[in-house]
Amino acid sequence: MSAGAPYEPTDDPPLVTRADQGADAPRAPARPRPGFWEACAWCAVFILAQMFGALVAVVIAFGAHTLASPNPKQFADEQLEGFSKALDPKAKGERPPIPRQFAESLAYGMLAAQFVSLGLILIVLPRRIGPDWKREIGVRRPLTLHVVIVVLLVPGFMILAGVIQEVYQWATGLRPMALESIRGVFVPFPWPLTVLAVAVGPGIVEELWCRGFVGRGLSARYGIATSVFLTSLLFAAMHIDPSQFLGIALMGAYLHFVYLATRSIWAPILLHALNNGVAIALALAMQAKQLEQARDVPLIVSLVALSLMIFGSVALWTSRATLEPVTARDEAWWESDGWKPESPGVSAPPPGANVRLAHEVVSPAALLFTIVSFGVLIYLGYRFLV
Repeated sequence: MSAGAPYEPTDDPPLVTRADQGADAPRAPARPRPGFWEACAWCAVFILAQMFGALVAVVIAFGAHTLASPNPKQFADEQLEGFSKALDPKAKGERPPIPRQFAESLAYGMLAAQFVSLGLILIVLPRRIGPDWKREIGVRRPLTLHVVIVVLLVPGFMILAGVIQEVYQWATGLRPMALESIRGVFVPFPWPLTVLAVAVGPGIVEELWCRGFVGRGLSARYGIATSVFLTSLLFAAMHIDPSQFLGIALMGAYLHFVYLATRSIWAPILLHALNNGVAIALALAMQAKQLEQARDVPLIVSLVALSLMIFGSVALWTSRATLEPVTARDEAWWESDGWKPESPGVSAPPPGANVRLAHEVVSPAALLFTIVSFGVLIYLGYRFLV
């Protein structure tokens, strides 16, 4: 263009600048943890931690009893021999109880295992899930109605689990630990510590670990149905008792259902703890012959227990926790770039999210029949057991 000539626009394309592809490129989000094989490894770590804590406590408690005896070697030999006879799977007839001092040592071991497990949880979950792990796994107060329904479900949950256990053991020929042996462990133990070791402790640590930690990662990776299946299998395997595998797996699946319906980890913790607590209370209160008779559940009791579980489950699901938009403008929130649950069906939204937790309306008929079934079951239990 010559000097002084007027400026004329050209058809040259505008200058396009390209961002450096290697600098600050967005990364794909990390996949939720744990995956299946990592979950298997962590469950093995959980078992080993429990065994280590229990072993240390048993050695300390039993060592104290042994050193306090007049003849330590003879005392230790007699206690160990009695323990072996009490748990002998080939023994016929009624097996002897576990020796008192060794039983007390085992009880302290079970209590220590729960504290070690809780410590492991408080170390692992914040690091593998993140600092907001409590919100992500649903450590939140459940709806009062859900608490009531869970409490009503306890007897049906226990009875049906026992029936399934009996059928499975009959079909496989596997024999569980005798109930009188369990009584022998906790009879000399203070009852508040028994509640911690058998009911509250396992309810908290096993639900936080299995449903909260393992189930969260698996559901985010494989979907809810596959997650419930895999988590329940791992939950059963962690109990290391082939004679109870099917029953524990099905119990784990139902605990997961309660978790999904309530979106609160405290709901399955409550059901788990009450199941264990009532079971050990009955075992301590009843004689060995009564415990054996209690296994022969009349058909009518099983049917009412099934009725309670069906109606209670419907009541839970119809009143389930759901996500709803904060305002009418967020009706299409699932299509927006707003918050998405880290764990499907469980995670609660963070403060300031475009959604909030709400609850569906419970089925009045299901709730009514749940209450009626519970009352009938308690009456039948009193009539046949007491």
